[in-house]
Amino acid sequence: MPTHKPIIGLNDAFGSQAKALRSLQGRILNLFDDAGYEEVIPPMLERPDSMNSGAGRFLADQTVVFSDPAGAGSLAIRSDMTPQIARIAATRLQHEKELKLCYSGTVMLARPDVRGGSRQQWQTGVECLGIKGSAGDIEVMHLAARTMLAAGFNKPVLQVGHIGLLKALVNCSTHALDVWTKRISRRSPDDLIELLATESLPEASAKALVEMVSGVADQQWLKANIGCINDDFDAAANELLALVDEVGDKMEGHVSVHADAAVMPRFLYHSGILFAGYAEGVAHAVLHGGRYDAMMSAHGRDMAATGFSCDLWTLINAG
Repeated sequence: MPTHKPIIGLNDAFGSQAKALRSLQGRILNLFDDAGYEEVIPPMLERPDSMNSGAGRFLADQTVVFSDPAGAGSLAIRSDMTPQIARIAATRLQHEKELKLCYSGTVMLARPDVRGGSRQQWQTGVECLGIKGSAGDIEVMHLAARTMLAAGFNKPVLQVGHIGLLKALVNCSTHALDVWTKRISRRSPDDLIELLATESLPEASAKALVEMVSGVADQQWLKANIGCINDDFDAAANELLALVDEVGDKMEGHVSVHADAAVMPRFLYHSGILFAGYAEGVAHAVLHGGRYDAMMSAHGRDMAATGFSCDLWTLINAG
């Protein structure tokens, strides 16, 4: 007998919900268009090796793979659109030195990001490709700020970090990097101390990790720790401080920017600056972004790349 029970984590949208999503999508895509970003509509399906190659391998456990009955072999339902943009930039648009692309479409996760959350998201974002250094990062951060304002959030904040800080602190760890990012994302000193008890990290590194999750890893903390850990930490800290200093109070609409070494990526394909967007009255991040040059290299093209994305359902439900 057929069952009509809904699939856990997948939902229908109709009526006012569908109208709200299309309205917000239109406002944000118009914002991207005005900023010079051209829309790309990738297919829902990809080959698994394209989706998970190189730095994108960190998406593997969130990607649903199945065998195509039409004979195309194994196919993957996209769990993130950034690898698709990387593939397009490295193949279909390989002769373009700079690319400014935007997108909006559904993605599906093998399991929800948070307990009880949805497995389907309406991912919307931009990718700024071919612009090296802070210029690309700052341009994308400005667009992220405007997106939060367009979604109606009050007093948005961009917290900016750098994945190089964590890599420098745990470079001699026996645990994989994703173990550390998940633990730090909890922002619990007790949880982190429990993990550190299984390690033999240098005292300065262990102390810095605990301080990161304790909420004190701001600009002053970064400056105080330069010269105390290692050269890789100093390089990442100096890059982050320079970026925050360059942005300063230039964000429009009373959007503030703060350094926070504890900002962690959603997926581990980022290779430099990271940022997360927060808004008044919302406990969790409403968007995520950062630099991902390593993913472009994995797709066969050495190209600077920075982007951000958000889930329209998250924006609507949080607003």
